[in-house]
Amino acid sequence: MLGEREHIEIPGTGDGAVLLLHGLFGTPNELHVLGGQLAAGGYSVRIPLLPGRGAPASELDGTSWEDWMRAATSEFDALAATHSRVAVAGLSAGGTMALDLALRRPAAALLLFAAALTLRHRGTVLAPYLWRVVRRWPRPTGRVPVRAVGELVGGMRGVRGRLRAITAPALVAHATGDALVPVSSALRLSRELGGPVELLLLESATHAITADVDRDRLGAASLAHLRRYMPLAER
Repeated sequence: MLGEREHIEIPGTGDGAVLLLHGLFGTPNELHVLGGQLAAGGYSVRIPLLPGRGAPASELDGTSWEDWMRAATSEFDALAATHSRVAVAGLSAGGTMALDLALRRPAAALLLFAAALTLRHRGTVLAPYLWRVVRRWPRPTGRVPVRAVGELVGGMRGVRGRLRAITAPALVAHATGDALVPVSSALRLSRELGGPVELLLLESATHAITADVDRDRLGAASLAHLRRYMPLAER
């Protein structure tokens, strides 16, 4: 399947680009529909396969938050070398990474989809301390790599206290019934980010909103946000 074990790159016609970052246990595939919508609007799109994904879980066990952020920063720099402005978007943990990246690089705009500042499962706060002795947590769809959860918890902690320093205009979109990341994350972002914020709350219980029934609405809102804050010029 497209984007399960590979990057996705979609060229645009304008001078702006969008870097899309997938979720903790996801792949670029979960963002390819949105990427196509943005590319149809003229923006070049890059959806990298982050380290440890699209491979056996043992490979993810050997990666850290900084490994993921180095990869994302490298992708941003590559797009910035060939485009006048670069926006950063992310789903779930990818949204948390987008926030971190905006602290490291001059993102022209942010698209934050179910971005995680906290997680619903209270036990996840212990993951940074437990992963060396407990490798996997059981769940209905399989077994969760505990280190990866712990790395996300550390990443969330790193950005929560620095939200005011993030001034890129942001679209914050979240499902009100999200079972993994509480909608309080979106509400906190809307209050504390240092730049202009558009808040879009979707009346559903789906976490992966980029692939849900509201994906066309989400794509239209994302494109409108980019056109407002990062309008294109012909290349």
